[in-house]
Amino acid sequence: MRQRSPETWRLIRDSAVGLMAERGFDAVSVEDIVAAAGISRRTYFNYFAGKESVLFDPDPEDPRLWAELTAARPAGEPLWTALHQLILEYTTATADRMIQQRFVLRASPELGVCSRDVCDRFWDAIRDWAAGRDSDLRLDLLVNTARAVLNTMLPRWDPTTGIAGLHRLIDEGFTLLQSPEWTSS
Repeated sequence: MRQRSPETWRLIRDSAVGLMAERGFDAVSVEDIVAAAGISRRTYFNYFAGKESVLFDPDPEDPRLWAELTAARPAGEPLWTALHQLILEYTTATADRMIQQRFVLRASPELGVCSRDVCDRFWDAIRDWAAGRDSDLRLDLLVNTARAVLNTMLPRWDPTTGIAGLHRLIDEGFTLLQSPEWTSS
């Protein structure tokens, strides 16, 4: 099997997302994307299964990024703190892509389900990294709660506020879940 180029992958994705942000998801065809990227239809489908995947598939370098981010967390750091920081660091590293995706999703909210499915790969990597740090039950609760914070805040995020706007929402969610008021009402 021929090795796929991360640069070509990004060229196709950037061309597609740019067109989708400008025109809307439904108004962009695969033919539009291949023309904008200067590639063949066959090349497109060697990299992506369809239009949804060009918008949501993780970058080929994402697994390396996830490994770097998790390896950089300090030993002994509380898992809840680590999860919060990992989300902030990952969204910082992928800010441009996330902002573009959010603009497309605002115009086509039905696509949000696709992004949640693909996001599983990130959370699987986080769960694998955190395995053994706590009981399975507590670990699953913490990871799934951190995921819920991100999934709750993403639709509330206005991408015109930049990644800092998303970070404020994420911080608010993590803070709310740590407050005594959360469990007393």
